Amino acid sequence: MIAILKTSMTVEQKQEIKSQNDKIIAEKGYRVNSWLPILEDPAPRSIEEIKGRVSVMTALINIAFKAPTHIIKNWIEKNDLTRHLSKSESEILSKDNRKLNELEIESLLWYLESLWGLLWVLKMIDNLEAEIHVGDNLVTLVPNLQLNENNDKIAQQQHLQTELDIYIMLDYYYRLHWYCVNERLPGRQAKLNEGLIYERRKALEWVFDKQSDWDNIGMST
Repeated sequence: MIAILKTSMTVEQKQEIKSQNDKIIAEKGYRVNSWLPILEDPAPRSIEEIKGRVSVMTALINIAFKAPTHIIKNWIEKNDLTRHLSKSESEILSKDNRKLNELEIESLLWYLESLWGLLWVLKMIDNLEAEIHVGDNLVTLVPNLQLNENNDKIAQQQHLQTELDIYIMLDYYYRLHWYCVNERLPGRQAKLNEGLIYERRKALEWVFDKQSDWDNIGMST
């Protein structure tokens, strides 16, 4: 176990995290990029920001399953969550369902995986296995808008994973994302679902990227 008591990590500590993740990835039979750089120091967002993002994503996912946009918008406003919406999300809520395009619907469907990543950050689930899609128990963890539930299931959460654990998980998904891209570009088939890896990584990157909103998270490999 790597002992880190403060947010700032030494290069040696970050290099050790990289090495440990590379070993795990290689043992699973995925390609490893030994020169992929180490990540910067963690500086996580507040728990209120994270709960706000989880809440609006929970609501917006319902639109992908035919929920009327005006009902979802009303729920978000009623629960005082409007400030957590990104520009693209606000634009979706300004439209009638019939005017939503295929890309918008697909992006909301993928929210399932990024939401799963953030539920892990909030310690609402125990594991974030890269080989396993979102769990069937998701519906029990978040508000059911069809039943007109309020946002208490999320708002009452008071705990986050440690900065170290989030950093390690982000580093892991960053390196898995490189593997997926590196397989796809020459036409090989990755052993992982790249969409799942991308969305989980984006969620974890967002937690540490205070300067960018949800629409503009850097995802280079």
